[in-house]
Amino acid sequence: MSTCDITSGFTLGCRDNTGGIKNIYILSGSVDSVTGSGTTGLISAMSGSGTFYKFELTRQTGDYVETINGSTENGTVFYDQTVNATFHKMQSATRNQVRVLSKNTAIKMIVETNNGSTDGVGKFFYLGEQNGLSLNAGQGQSGTAFGDANAYLMTFNGQEPDPASEVSGSDLTAVLSGISLG
Repeated sequence: MSTCDITSGFTLGCRDNTGGIKNIYILSGSVDSVTGSGTTGLISAMSGSGTFYKFELTRQTGDYVETINGSTENGTVFYDQTVNATFHKMQSATRNQVRVLSKNTAIKMIVETNNGSTDGVGKFFYLGEQNGLSLNAGQGQSGTAFGDANAYLMTFNGQEPDPASEVSGSDLTAVLSGISLG
């Protein structure tokens, strides 16, 4: 059997899906090994050192897009991973985080989507697994009217040989070994 053989299909489930992302977790440290991933697309354990720092997002201000890029002529395929996130309040603390993030060339990120279980925890996806993400675009804006956004609009992106893998379960700490959550 070829590794390209289709082994199953899928059916439409219930209409219980929700868009958007609620949190992103950015690693300061390293991931030494990932258990699972690959062809299964499900990560059951990650080990390394450092901390995944949580960046909370206001509802409906962030998204994650994964674009498939293939070339029939060249026989190649890769996945462009893009995360758009809004960091509210233009202030020195936020500015300093943006400055540090923009200097990193291989960001490892876990994205928590709004689509998940009934306990309020979404599904988690690990981005930048092999090549990392970079903060490649964005802007700070003061807004004009009182109700306008005063925020940094950030765009992280990277290219990976495989789609992002889902991190199993609803408890990140149970999956991480040697890596803490901050």
